[in-house]
Amino acid sequence: MEKITDDTIRQTITSTLIETFKTMMSMDLEAVEDNVGNGLEDRRMVGTIHFGGEVAGVMSVNLSEAFARTVTSAMRGIEADEIKSNEVITDVIGELANIVAGNLKTAFLDAGLTCVISTPSITSGSDFKIDPIDIAPPVTLAFREKDEYVQVELCTKEEIGAKEDMMSDLTSEVVMERIAGVDIKTAIVNSVIDVFYTMLDMQVEAIQQVPESFVEEMRTVGSLTFAGEVDGLLNIQVNDDFGRQMTAAMLGVEVEKVESEQEVYDVIREVSNIIGGNLKSNFVDAGLSCILSTPSITNGRDFKVNPTHLDKPTRFLFSHKDSIIIVETSVKREKSTVVEGSEEAAEKSAQAENVQPVVSDSTDSDVDQFKNLGLVMDIPLQVTVELGRSRKRINDVLKMGPGSVVELEQMEGEPVDILINQTLIAKGFVVVEKEKYGIRISEIVSRKERMKSIR
Repeated sequence: MEKITDDTIRQTITSTLIETFKTMMSMDLEAVEDNVGNGLEDRRMVGTIHFGGEVAGVMSVNLSEAFARTVTSAMRGIEADEIKSNEVITDVIGELANIVAGNLKTAFLDAGLTCVISTPSITSGSDFKIDPIDIAPPVTLAFREKDEYVQVELCTKEEIGAKEDMMSDLTSEVVMERIAGVDIKTAIVNSVIDVFYTMLDMQVEAIQQVPESFVEEMRTVGSLTFAGEVDGLLNIQVNDDFGRQMTAAMLGVEVEKVESEQEVYDVIREVSNIIGGNLKSNFVDAGLSCILSTPSITNGRDFKVNPTHLDKPTRFLFSHKDSIIIVETSVKREKSTVVEGSEEAAEKSAQAENVQPVVSDSTDSDVDQFKNLGLVMDIPLQVTVELGRSRKRINDVLKMGPGSVVELEQMEGEPVDILINQTLIAKGFVVVEKEKYGIRISEIVSRKERMKSIR
C-alpha cells in the first residue's frame, strides 16, 4: 500500500491486541514468530472482517475454541462453566476482531484513506482452511498467552477514489425502510437460476428442503459481505464434487481435467461475486449506498460460517440433478452503519454521555449485552488526565496572576488519575516521548468501574 506502510499496520495490530488483552482480560499477550506451530490445529474460531472503500481486503483473527472460551470468560468477568451459549463466545470473538479492525480503520483514515468495515463473521470447526484473497501479500502476526495462540492475518490493497458508494446523509429510519422494501428472496432466487444457466449452462431450480439422499461432504463456501448503509453476509455452499463440475462447465473441459482446487475456488468466487453483485444492485436501486467485499473461500468438512450482530440467516436451497446449492443471507434490519462525517454521526457523538449500556448478571441476556455494546464501540469519549487537585478560597483565587504557583495535594512521584467522562478508569505516570507528554498506565480499575465511564 502506498499511503500507509506495513510497519504502521503491524504496529497498530500489535499494540491494539496487547492493550486489549491487558485492559479487558487482564492477560499478558506477547508477539511471537509468525509460525505458531500446533497452537491452532485443534478446533478453532476465526473472526473475519472485510474492508471496503479506498481500502479493500479482509482481516482474520484466529484462535482455538478453548482459548476463545477463556477469552470470553475473562472479558465477561465470569467463570468458563457459566457460559451457556456458544453465541456468547462468537459475539466476544466478533467484538475482538471489531476492535482490531476499528483501530486499523482509524489508521487508514489518518492516512487519508476513507473506508468502512463489515460486521464480523465467525468461522468455527475442526476441519477447514481459509483460502486467502490473492490481492496483495498478506501481513501475518502471531501472539501467545501462556500456551495459547492468536494469529492475525490482513490482506488489503488501496482503491483510490472508491469512496463514492459510501457517502450518504440518510437517517437510520429511512435506511431500514428501504432495506425492508427490497425483495431479497426474489433477487437471490432469480440470480442463482440465471447465473448457473448463463455462465455454466446448468439448469437449477429452487427447492423447499434438502433431499434425504443428500450427504454433506467436503464442501466449499464462498462468503462476501455488504457494508455501508447495508450490513450483511452472503454464503454460497456446494460440495467439492459439484464445485469441480461447476469449474469444468466454466472452463469447457471434462471434470477430470480440472487441475487444481484453486481453479474451483476461483469459479466459486466468481459465482458468489455475481450473485452478491446482483443483490447489491437491488439495494442500490432502492437508493442505498452499498459496498461489496471480495469473496473469501472456506473449504473443509467440519465448519460453519455465521454472522454476528445480524438477523438470523435465511437459507435458500437449489438443486441441479443430484447436487445441492445452499445460499444463506443475513442483513441487519435494526440500525444502519453511520458514515463518519454525517449529521447522524455528529448527533451520536454529542449524545455519547447519555448512552446507557445493558448490564445484567443473567446468562440469558449475554448475547444482547454484546449486541448493545457493539453499537457504542465507535462513540468518541473524552479522556482527561488529572495531575492533582487543590482547594482555594475565593479571595486567594482573585489574587492569582502570572507567576503565581498553585500547590497540588498530589505528591511528586505519585501516579496521576486518568478519567473518561469524569469517571476514574486508570492511574499512570507522566512520560515525555518525542517532545510530547504522555501517560504510562500503571493500574487499571475494575471492569465494573470502567463500564461506568460510557454512561
